[in-house]
Amino acid sequence: MARIPLVTREAIPESEKGAYDAFMESRGGRPNVGPYSLVAHMPEMAQRLESLRTYIRAEESLPQKLQELVMITVAREMGCAFIWYAHAAAARDIGVRGDIIDNLREQKELTGPDADEQTVVNFTRELLQNRKVGQATFDAASNRFGQRGTMTLTNLVACYAVLAYNMSTYELEAPEHPTEKGLTQ
Repeated sequence: MARIPLVTREAIPESEKGAYDAFMESRGGRPNVGPYSLVAHMPEMAQRLESLRTYIRAEESLPQKLQELVMITVAREMGCAFIWYAHAAAARDIGVRGDIIDNLREQKELTGPDADEQTVVNFTRELLQNRKVGQATFDAASNRFGQRGTMTLTNLVACYAVLAYNMSTYELEAPEHPTEKGLTQ
């Protein structure tokens, strides 16, 4: 159970109900669970965050397979079980090798990732652990993904970190996944 109740329309101030309704409509009828059930307490912010997330996810400068790998790396680095729950199976389905996913989850060294995979994992880890990336890591990302791809990578990490911070602050637990092992601390 989260530290705050999941948001309902009735809990939103009248002046923000329009933003809440627009946000819920933008979610396409998806269940009101996960990080957005928390941030929707501030519906205008939730709309803007969702707009950023969907914009970055549609960006073609960083392939979807690598985006999923970034998300589960953020989940592992930040100990966010819900992001892991939401993206580990998707990463596997889109082509991230099972041993890479399992090693990330278990905090083991990755064995045999391709250069693109290793680059996004290194970049994500370094950014989250050090709050910056060194020149060698930046150059590796820029050489592989170009300026736009590196910008996409940076902001994908940041966007999912925002979600992870909210879930950690409000102690939102992840449900059990039917096929993936959960993230443990």
